Amino acid sequence: MNIQLEKTLDVEVVERQLAELWQATVRDPKADSESAVLRARVANLLVFVSDDAALDDVHQMLGELTAIHPSRVLAMLGMVAAPDRDIEMSLESICQTDKRTGAQRLSCEEITLKACGKFVSELPSAALPLLAPDLATFLWWRNASHAADKVLDKLLRATDRLVIDSAEFVNPPQELSVINELFSAKDYDHVGISDLNWARLTFWRGLLADFYDVASYRTALDRVDSVQIDYVAPEGDENAVAPQALLIAGWLASRLGWTLVEKPPVQKSEATLTFNFGGAERVTSPTVMEGARAREIQVSVNRVERGERKPGRLVQVELRSSLEGAASFTVARSADNASVLAEAKLGSQTQRGRVLPVRNRSAAHLLSREMEILCNDQMYQEAVAVAARMIGAQKK
Repeated sequence: MNIQLEKTLDVEVVERQLAELWQATVRDPKADSESAVLRARVANLLVFVSDDAALDDVHQMLGELTAIHPSRVLAMLGMVAAPDRDIEMSLESICQTDKRTGAQRLSCEEITLKACGKFVSELPSAALPLLAPDLATFLWWRNASHAADKVLDKLLRATDRLVIDSAEFVNPPQELSVINELFSAKDYDHVGISDLNWARLTFWRGLLADFYDVASYRTALDRVDSVQIDYVAPEGDENAVAPQALLIAGWLASRLGWTLVEKPPVQKSEATLTFNFGGAERVTSPTVMEGARAREIQVSVNRVERGERKPGRLVQVELRSSLEGAASFTVARSADNASVLAEAKLGSQTQRGRVLPVRNRSAAHLLSREMEILCNDQMYQEAVAVAARMIGAQKK
């Protein structure tokens, strides 16, 4: 059920209409009279989008998301480039049904606010008073990230956790640098930050880390001197480096204690950077890297043809050692894109590792996992910091 409100942003009116929506659901003659329909909220979810297609995506996924995390959802559509149009508001109830009986069991609520032109800046002032009190607040930001964005600034000040998806970045180098700056901004030190695209790399990071658990691989891994990261270009910019490639490079460097040597910034495909390891540099993983000699590591990011693969996705990560016998350690997407597999080559010997299925988890599933966490992921933060230095975005 949907209610289009007249031009009013009165909080009491909105709350009264939401209560009436819920009561209408309870009185629905199609509902099972013997079952109770609960009005549930365990969190506030703010969502900001900049076009109608993204708003439709949000509407479609809320049923799946609120089944896991019943929430008060405030969806904001802000189209800055459109002609000026004052804020419009609508209310909708989101009902969950019992899969076995079809009876309605749970009712959540969505408040949608739309504004265009100069009125977009007023969306936070309209949305924030409608947050349910004493609940954690999450902000899913699905717009370009700019350091001077006043809407983002106002929403972050009322948010416990910011959720982004770097796969949707319009300008990956610029927007990754903004995320890196947010980690150190004093005004937002209460805000945890997570990235749905980082969650998609969980299997890749796990398979790469597995190599270091094999004792017979240690000598060769201690002498890795080159890394090649292959990726599919992100949507909209064939020349940009995919955020997944930057994040996996940043993760490897931060976990293995590599220090970036000053080189031209990486903002285009087919770039190579040099990292140092050893000497007086701090080692992040002393157990793994014990005994490693000082050396330079060449890290190359390389765009490959898309084929049937999704834009912005990793295709292969290969660690190579040319010292004391050739060795390579590879994690790659299978030809049919159905799995991610690991393989180690030591001289003429090839050893297959684990094979994990590609699940292609929905945005609702990924977001629901992030809504179980409030603190920062230190590994993600450090990976972003290295990625920012790689693209020349780190302020001196």
